Amino acid sequence: MKKHSLKSVLLAGVALLAFSQCTKDQKEETMTDQPVAFDVNDMDSSHKPCENFYAYSIGNWQKENPVPSTESRWMSFNILGEANKAKLQIILDETAEKKDAVKGSSAQIIRDYYLSVLDTNGTAELGMQPIHHLFDLINSIQKTEDMSGILGKLKPLGVGGPIGIHVGVDRKNSNTHLTSASQTGMSLPDRDYYLGADDKMVNFREKYVEHVNAMFEIAEMGDSNMGQRILQLETKIAEICWPKQELRVAEKTYNKFQLEDWVSGFENLDIMAYLNGAGFPEFTEINVSQPSFYEGIDQMFADVAVEEWKHWLRWKTIQSYGSGINADFEKESFGFWSTTLRGVQKMKSRQERALRRVNGALGEPLGKLFVEKHFPEESKAYVSEMIENLRSAYRESIQNLEWMGDSTKEKALKKLASFTYKIGYPDKWEDYSSLDINPDTYIANIMSIRIFKYKLMLEKINEPVDKTDWHMSPQTINAYYSSVGNEVVFPAGILQPPFFHSSFDDAINYGGIGAVIGHEFTHGFDDQGSKYDWNGNLNNWWTDEDRARFDSLSAKLVDQYNAVEVLPGKFINGKMTLGENI
Repeated sequence: MKKHSLKSVLLAGVALLAFSQCTKDQKEETMTDQPVAFDVNDMDSSHKPCENFYAYSIGNWQKENPVPSTESRWMSFNILGEANKAKLQIILDETAEKKDAVKGSSAQIIRDYYLSVLDTNGTAELGMQPIHHLFDLINSIQKTEDMSGILGKLKPLGVGGPIGIHVGVDRKNSNTHLTSASQTGMSLPDRDYYLGADDKMVNFREKYVEHVNAMFEIAEMGDSNMGQRILQLETKIAEICWPKQELRVAEKTYNKFQLEDWVSGFENLDIMAYLNGAGFPEFTEINVSQPSFYEGIDQMFADVAVEEWKHWLRWKTIQSYGSGINADFEKESFGFWSTTLRGVQKMKSRQERALRRVNGALGEPLGKLFVEKHFPEESKAYVSEMIENLRSAYRESIQNLEWMGDSTKEKALKKLASFTYKIGYPDKWEDYSSLDINPDTYIANIMSIRIFKYKLMLEKINEPVDKTDWHMSPQTINAYYSSVGNEVVFPAGILQPPFFHSSFDDAINYGGIGAVIGHEFTHGFDDQGSKYDWNGNLNNWWTDEDRARFDSLSAKLVDQYNAVEVLPGKFINGKMTLGENI
């Protein structure tokens, strides 16, 4: 599904930060009934606002708040994150004490999963035993013909392979689900990490090889050269992957096939064996997001020895479960993924790590408890009114565009009027009561949760789209615009101080969460969102002349950002960041 979110965006940068930063004292205030909206002491009046508004607005705050060693950045999102984590930790601690929690209730599921996360001694004592059956599956591969079916069996258990088939929304018929196949298989963040020739990428690859070797050594598996073998295979995968700027282009990644026609084109890949192994019900159509990728994987099945694939699948298994098995795995993983790649120097506390695992695995049940305590109904009404006010402002903006013709304006206004929105939390909660969670089987719990969520995905096949579905947990500090839903979504997690509080002055709320709302609205009309109509379908509703004018203006923005040097010799990719820049 095509979504735009705020995860790594500074939003309206200067304006948002100026009105949403908090001091350390304010972080404590956010836990009370009367949070502080904005402290003028954070400003640095030694700077002239017309020359450096950023430093003027939060200069003193920056001096008082260096980036902590446990973080790679420190800003309003992090501050809110700390406040929300404190709220969630209280919920976890209270839930852990509920001895009488009913089996299948959110309290029981969260309590027992949390206790299993904390039971590090018990988990370490079991060691690799809980995942031995996964290695047995991998070891059963004897020839290329065995590969596809085994990959399918590993998929629901969270062991990634070179085939990525999932269920999403049909982007040209947004009321129906469509199974899709996308490129997958790289462990590092992007193909540039494998193919880039600069010193930084070369160093990342060297460190990655060391990391893989260390993880295999902890697992007491493989030879001393395993890291290089894994890197070589993943580099071959990276070579057939599309670059990230191509992945953004909606038309290029929509390639619908009849399933039987698509699978008949492969000589080595057995997609039907994969689907059967993965438990897919029957379906007839599939969108292949990157057709050339699967042509490349089909060839790789012939060119790469089965033993190399088996080594790689053992690595993907260790990578998927290692950090939950013992402290050695966890420390080694942190050293590479957090310190080497992101610059984080210090691991968070055991309690914080446990919270993150519960939040990641059981976001919705935990979110249900979160909103009961921290998201009053009046906040929903307040934000709803803000959204409608911003819609009115956006309508006026469209009407006043000098470069857009009347025909396109009429359809743009129709799309704007059709925007729906979700605030705080789902109207109906997913039923987790059938999920079997026990307090002393952490790895087994991970598997149970993965299988449970995987089955929920499969149940969507051949079913109409439920427009009430959410794609973020309620406590998430983020927001998103969905092109296929033509909707903006604001979880309760971001509707907290310093971004928002019902007691804040309107100016503070519009400067904070108002900037977020406007940001998400704009994604409906950015270079990719603008390709979807009022029903959420990939459908050109522009006149040729107006689209050409839009593209011409966008090209100037691409050029502007291409000229921004963020590090010596490193420039922003204006084409890649165009959606956010707009």
